[in-house]
Amino acid sequence: MRIPPRPAASTPKAAAPVSAPASSARASASTLRRAPGQAVTFSQDFHARLDLPPARLEEKLALMRERPSSFFRMMPTLFHADLRGPYSAESRLVDRPAPRIPVVGDAHVGNLGTFRGPEGKPVWGLNDFDQAGRGSPEVDLTRTATSAVLTARESGLSSKEQEVILRAFADAYFSTLESLAGGAENPGAFLTKKEATGAVDDLLGDANDTSREALVKKHARLEGPDAASFRTSDTLKSVSPAKQREVRAALADSLATLTGRQDIALPPRVLDVARRLDAGGSSYGLERYWVLARAADPKAPPVLLELKELLAPSVESPPLPADGSAVVDAQRRLSGHANPLTGATRMGGRAFLVRELEPEKAKLGDGALTGKKDLVSVFTQVGQVLARAHGATPEQARELRFWVGDDAAQATGRLSAFARAYADQVRADWSALRDGT
Repeated sequence: MRIPPRPAASTPKAAAPVSAPASSARASASTLRRAPGQAVTFSQDFHARLDLPPARLEEKLALMRERPSSFFRMMPTLFHADLRGPYSAESRLVDRPAPRIPVVGDAHVGNLGTFRGPEGKPVWGLNDFDQAGRGSPEVDLTRTATSAVLTARESGLSSKEQEVILRAFADAYFSTLESLAGGAENPGAFLTKKEATGAVDDLLGDANDTSREALVKKHARLEGPDAASFRTSDTLKSVSPAKQREVRAALADSLATLTGRQDIALPPRVLDVARRLDAGGSSYGLERYWVLARAADPKAPPVLLELKELLAPSVESPPLPADGSAVVDAQRRLSGHANPLTGATRMGGRAFLVRELEPEKAKLGDGALTGKKDLVSVFTQVGQVLARAHGATPEQARELRFWVGDDAAQATGRLSAFARAYADQVRADWSALRDGT
């Protein structure tokens, strides 16, 4: 794995509650469950063991300092450690123990977007499963709810407006789960354009207007049926012949089992390889390669593929090694769909995810995540999608309904309280990192 399992001693511990710092905008009357400096120490230890190139580490830390939500999104490992430690009691949404099910692990609004659905048309839903594992549904619910509060606060929304957004998310989740447990069909953890509303509907409309040819031409020069090369830039770099050979071999291993695909020539014929920089959230700075592969139809533009190094997931304890096959399996289980070109491989003893860079892929911009009306709309749809992921099978949906029972209102109240308190913690942690304390 890229990073070894975390020693038990380095997990943040609960401390005597401390008052939320005055610099924490809109801080509630709640108290922090641990000192912010522990988050800084945790981050330093994590990155020391991650062993990123110095330039990439500086870039990642600069991004983490931009705003609290950036810090939150780029450190899921800290969140998981907090759920096992100082915030374990606060994260329990009902008094009954939650079932262990497949969970996303890093569920937040930035990890939903458009992609090519099972019928070949754009859909919107969960699109990042790198941190997936087995755990309590509370992991995803509390992380998403905290994401909602941070997004709302950074948009300047009031405490009452934050509460409306949180309740919209929770109501959509629990009502969708109730329907699935009652026998409603689950099409997958995504929404079609017919189901989507507001900014999500607009994003899907834009995704319909994209094409593979336009995407490839944006990043590469097409020089003939068997010749294409990447346009190098500050974020897309050429690689050595040795690395070209290594990537080609890893890609061949990943696609060796594919049969009957019409999109890509088999065996794969690689036209060019480049290294992608300046990409990713928690995986920022890890190795990432783009590949131009010949299409099955020689008249069609090349297929653009990505080999993305994986960070070891931390949702389970002890942490599991990074495993591309496990990520692919989690995507199929939780989403109900995966592009057939999605696979796994290894290079240099490290795990990589292989996937097509779909032209349909896009995320909601900051402009769509501002006003109360927009955020209520978006997080209502997030709640629907997350419930579909957790209730992927009728058995899981019924198990979750039994867990919630008649206590959805209690769970919603506790979820809201957790999200507000943990958003305060994130703000304090971010301030400590930004100020170097």
